Amino acid sequence: MQQAIIVTGAAQGIGAAIVTKLLKQHYHVIGIDKQPYSPSWPVQQMIEAQYQTYWTSISQDITAFEETRILLNTLINQYNITGLVNVAGVLILTPLLSATEAQWQTSLNVNLLAPIFISQHLAAHFRQQRQGCIVTVSSNSARMARTEMGLYATTKAALSHFCRNLALEVAPYVRVNIVSPGSTLTAMQQQLWTDNEPPTGILDGDLKQYRLGIPLRKLAQPADIANTVSFLLSEEAAQITMQEIVVDGGATLGV
Repeated sequence: MQQAIIVTGAAQGIGAAIVTKLLKQHYHVIGIDKQPYSPSWPVQQMIEAQYQTYWTSISQDITAFEETRILLNTLINQYNITGLVNVAGVLILTPLLSATEAQWQTSLNVNLLAPIFISQHLAAHFRQQRQGCIVTVSSNSARMARTEMGLYATTKAALSHFCRNLALEVAPYVRVNIVSPGSTLTAMQQQLWTDNEPPTGILDGDLKQYRLGIPLRKLAQPADIANTVSFLLSEEAAQITMQEIVVDGGATLGV
């Protein structure tokens, strides 16, 4: 039976790039996204006709925890699920002194609690079947402070540490790893721009924001993240667990 991988946040951006990469590697891919399903999902335009048979799209708010649990049980009964990629996330920009309870709750639910509960559920299934792999897309902001990104960075840091602890507890049958992108050319990144070009501070650094530049002098492409995720899911990474790969062009200087 064909191996299936669940990808959250699949409709666009990094999630969509991961979907298309995995389809080309002949996995059945189950994409979950909060957006109501539509043929206009960007990922739909990216999937070649020959792979449509191996693609299942589901509209689901993963912060509806009980509904999501029921969905996962249904998928486990229908497919040979051997992998999970947590991608879904939300970026709320605000100084920490101005952050509201509602903003914290949204960030915690989407960036931390939803992937925790999904990972718990599938990790238990993977351990029972003695096979499985989880890759979580975190952020390089989890590794160092950034102005007005405290909500995002805090939840991503907690998520990364959860994944390391989970990896320890579910070994030897389940591998759990983290991919932490830096600035990547996605809609989330572009919400930080004032026009159609990236601010010079992204590449050069910005002392006013205490921000380092990018030594490789370019933004990551979603495919760069997808390539790293697919490697960690593969047998080529069979001896890798509890690790974090930072894909940021050197922006965090190896911290």
